[in-house]
Amino acid sequence: MIEAAAVPRWKFVLIGLAAGLLSGGFGIGGGVVMVPLLVAVGLDRHRAHATSLASIFPIAVAGAVTFAISGEVNLGLGVLVGVGGVIGSIVGASLMNRLSARSLSIFFGLVLLAAGIRMIFSTDPLPIAGGFNELTMGLIALGIGLLSGFLAGVAGVGGGIVIVPATVLLLGFTQHEAQGTSLLAIILTSIAATIINRKNRRVRLREAVMVGAGGVVGAVVASVAALGVDGRVLSALFGVLAVLVAARTLYQAYASEPQPV
Repeated sequence: MIEAAAVPRWKFVLIGLAAGLLSGGFGIGGGVVMVPLLVAVGLDRHRAHATSLASIFPIAVAGAVTFAISGEVNLGLGVLVGVGGVIGSIVGASLMNRLSARSLSIFFGLVLLAAGIRMIFSTDPLPIAGGFNELTMGLIALGIGLLSGFLAGVAGVGGGIVIVPATVLLLGFTQHEAQGTSLLAIILTSIAATIINRKNRRVRLREAVMVGAGGVVGAVVASVAALGVDGRVLSALFGVLAVLVAARTLYQAYASEPQPV
């Protein structure tokens, strides 16, 4: 594995730019792109997951602010999703440090594959979506956060691959509102998971700052562009990319020799 210090800084900035474009465009943290690219430039699997989560914070902030300006963020439910995400991410990040690199790759690939397929065959909100009372809506939001946070902590992603479809299907959000609210919740999730990962010495802070800097630029540009694009188009495009990345990740995981944590 190549030392991260030997990798040119511009590569980390470009990784962040790519992640930011996806983050702003689809309402996710960008980890689905950051993790495999960070591994490709030399970080080991665990540090790639942890560094990705740390980088997601500024990217999510930039995207959430852009969507909020256009009124596409549900603050109340977004905070509840985020609170659930904090709890779930702490559990997930703790588990991540106990898994082997190969197991981590397989888990990441399966999560990404499922999300990609869902996005390609995106459906309208369920008939019952949005028809709950405020208490039930809040509990559903917390549940979405718990699941997304757990996946974020383990797989090194922001959790948007769960939050976006879940808030559309269960809470009746529009695609754009789901994306903006997802980014708000991801801010809290990334903070919680990064605290755990820092304690376990998994985060490459310098690299995370460089990735985050590039990501902020990409997130703002893509968020503005996404607000003018049909939600179904955004969902299908990302789904195709997610499936391709998942297939490559799973192939490499099964073809490689098991490695220690």
